[in-house]
Amino acid sequence: MGKIIFLPLDERPCNYVYPMYIGKISGMDVKMVPKSLMGNFKKAADVNAIWEWTREKAENGDILIVSMDLFLYGGIVPSRLHQLSSQVCRQRLERLRSLKKEKPDLTIYAFQLITRAPARDGSGEEPDYYEYYGYRIYRYGVLLDKERLNMITEEEAGEKEQIEEEVPLEVREDFLRRRAINYENNKRTIDLAAEGIIDFLIIPQDDCRAYGYAPSERRGLAAYAAEKSMFSRIYFYPGADEVGCTLLARAINQTAGKAPLIYPDFSSLRGKYQIPSYEDRSIGETVQYQLLAAGCRIAETSREADGILLVHPPTEFSLRLEKELISDEIYMESERNLQAFTERIKEYLERGQLCGVADCAIPNTADRALMQFLYEQGLLERIGAYGGWNTSSNTLGTVIAHLTALFHTDKDQGKTCAEEFRFFRYLEDWGYMAEVRRKVSDMLPELGEGVHVLNLGDKTEKVRELIEERLKSFQETYFKTAPWDFEIGIPWNRMFEIEIKLKTKKNS
Repeated sequence: MGKIIFLPLDERPCNYVYPMYIGKISGMDVKMVPKSLMGNFKKAADVNAIWEWTREKAENGDILIVSMDLFLYGGIVPSRLHQLSSQVCRQRLERLRSLKKEKPDLTIYAFQLITRAPARDGSGEEPDYYEYYGYRIYRYGVLLDKERLNMITEEEAGEKEQIEEEVPLEVREDFLRRRAINYENNKRTIDLAAEGIIDFLIIPQDDCRAYGYAPSERRGLAAYAAEKSMFSRIYFYPGADEVGCTLLARAINQTAGKAPLIYPDFSSLRGKYQIPSYEDRSIGETVQYQLLAAGCRIAETSREADGILLVHPPTEFSLRLEKELISDEIYMESERNLQAFTERIKEYLERGQLCGVADCAIPNTADRALMQFLYEQGLLERIGAYGGWNTSSNTLGTVIAHLTALFHTDKDQGKTCAEEFRFFRYLEDWGYMAEVRRKVSDMLPELGEGVHVLNLGDKTEKVRELIEERLKSFQETYFKTAPWDFEIGIPWNRMFEIEIKLKTKKNS
């Protein structure tokens, strides 16, 4: 098997731990950047040390998977905060050219995000001024984009002028200057792909919408790719944290010399055409991008397929569950038929086909209705892969990678690792995100003044204990016989994500 060198987007489990699972399942030799060289939230990784490590490992490597946001800026959050000059960025990009010259047979897969602009006030992962001006900065991007497209209304033109009066010039200049540098770096990365330095490139849109900075830049970058005769060879689609796993799946398929034939099946006929939150196109279109980016083939019928991607898409109703209809009630939607969906899953499993469930109905959490169906029908431990986290694209990419790794594994060790990763995802995406997170979040005011979901202050250990206690209760209810214990950590001192460390039970 080939040796893969992996430079992740950042140090969070979704970018650092998930790929290691995918590698172990497939049997691939994946060399991950040492954690000691990675950053921590707003602290950038040691870019120069990572470069030296990469050069050393490349001597005996076959494929390099590189996050350009790590390579250039030190991670995803530092890409939104840096004060790097265009010259420094250009010098860092040239490192890939020198690496290819030193080892011309090294295959390089890269991804580089189009920088996001969240539609809210809050400086958690953004510059400090985003706390006060965030939503207006976002709206300014929408209005600039519409102005360029000659779509701006008189009322919107007035809103743009008002924002220019309310948001200090130095704030707008700082935000736009950084975006301009990042945009130029995207173009230079396209140049590297056109020259054959980068063998495959994905430019994902992080938290995007129909209009704004990111869509405008995507159109510009696509046009630039066309000028370089790369229009059909570079993938542009919504995503971020899953892309490392996607490229790892592609590397696995390339190394094996074959790829799984995957059939997408949707739990809602209407949902296939729904645009998910934080994305700019229907989920049905994104599914095709995700499968092709991973190097998989798309089956026309279920019977010919090696595996089934079971997509639980959003609907107009389910998208309300994240922000409007928050309760402990499990909702039965009229625009999806879970009875029919689970019956098809059972049929696929009886045929001996691999099945992976991409739970995309509700942003940032599993759909409790779907999980109840899978539990009652005894399917939780029969499907091969599961995901239900963050955005639809995040979920799709990791589930497809998990399925791909399962397709290629031929060892009991790989199958056991796949089961462990599946349990990991149940514990995090269903247990934590859907069953525990909100309940513990509601308790935070009781722990002291200033403790909130985006900053746990000095109460991290107490919160960790509360989460772990409730997750163990969840495991006792739904996975009593699972052969793993676990401990959790809170990597960025907030409630959004946790870090789970599994360990085999002593008596298993």
